[in-house]
Amino acid sequence: MNEEAKNLVERLSVQHVLTVGSSEWEHVADQFEEVERHRTHIKGDLVIVRIESGYAAVEEPLPKERVIRYLGDMDEVRRLVTDRLETYERMWDGCGCRIDYYK
Repeated sequence: MNEEAKNLVERLSVQHVLTVGSSEWEHVADQFEEVERHRTHIKGDLVIVRIESGYAAVEEPLPKERVIRYLGDMDEVRRLVTDRLETYERMWDGCGCRIDYYK
């Protein structure tokens, strides 16, 4: 793992939710094993990657921004993916749903 990826993992272990530029993520993305990818059809792909101490979800709230969220185990991954995909499905129906990516 390169230094930039190690730095990102260290920051994530402290903050649990990071906002980074898309170019910063693209620079380190290949350093992590992609476990899952889910098309949202609204806000890019929801990508789950393996990190040293668990997993992380990478979301695209804005075209040039990525939010990276620490997830400790596959149970947390399943809960987040299920919640996000259900919310995106409701958005198609015009429910007015919004996702707070930053909490």
